Amino acid sequence: MHILLWISTSLATAVIFAAVNIIDSHLLSKKIPSLAAYLVLISFAQFIVGLVVFIIFPFPVNLDLMHILVAFGAGLCNAFALIILLSTLQRGEVSRIIPVASSYPIFVAILSMPLLGEMLNYWQWLAVVLTVAGAVLLSLHLDGDGQKARLQKSFFLLLFAALLSAISNIGYKYALQSMSFWNTLSTSTLCVVVVFLIYALRKKTFSELKNLPQLPQKMAILLGNQWFAVFGVVMSFIAIANGPVALVSTIMNIRPAFVFVFSLILSRFYPNFINERLDRRTILIKLFGIVLITGGVAIIGLFN
Repeated sequence: MHILLWISTSLATAVIFAAVNIIDSHLLSKKIPSLAAYLVLISFAQFIVGLVVFIIFPFPVNLDLMHILVAFGAGLCNAFALIILLSTLQRGEVSRIIPVASSYPIFVAILSMPLLGEMLNYWQWLAVVLTVAGAVLLSLHLDGDGQKARLQKSFFLLLFAALLSAISNIGYKYALQSMSFWNTLSTSTLCVVVVFLIYALRKKTFSELKNLPQLPQKMAILLGNQWFAVFGVVMSFIAIANGPVALVSTIMNIRPAFVFVFSLILSRFYPNFINERLDRRTILIKLFGIVLITGGVAIIGLFN
């Protein structure tokens, strides 16, 4: 029963965040006029989430200052990574973007060398090669006859977002030594709200929101998506608390596979729901790239 709990919650986390990314892509590419407007709406939703969590789980008075500062630093890295991810989701295909952005465990392994004094073994270097190869493959755009290929413009930006996510996760791991999960969550939420508003608040954004048709309906979808994401975070916490962290992380990082499956289903039954180009050749390329990345992440999890 104990094993079933952490396996099922790990899988639930992967499925939930895949769905959240799909809905983000839909809202950004089809419903919201600009990234800035979307960030303002997310900030409102995140503020509600953070306020509720802070009221229920206030900060204790004896928290270590260094752990608090590291938590805020991790939250800022996470916020900038989210801006990059959402920006690319607005213009690109979600099944290409999420696998590259999800390659952060590789950066965690590499950063552990200078930060923690750990060395990568042969399996971990193999994981690095597989993950990078998969990310490059997913980012390739082929011309009509397949003779020429080029990297998508956002490839290196997404790798930078993955690096920021890795730094963020290392920071959260350090902060959680003295902070509760809920305190860390409210800290992260505050950082997201502040960074998003600094990036997005301008006169043009308010004008776009004021003239946005069906704002209450779109806001309801966005709020539901954000609370769904919080539920995913809670599921991940339950999984980590009850199972081996390496195996839990491995299962949760199969999210790109679920994103691919959801994209495939939506392109078949609701072809205009997201921006996704899926012919037979593209499907095979994406599937192979996702297999490489998932395999690389799995090796990092199992042999770390």
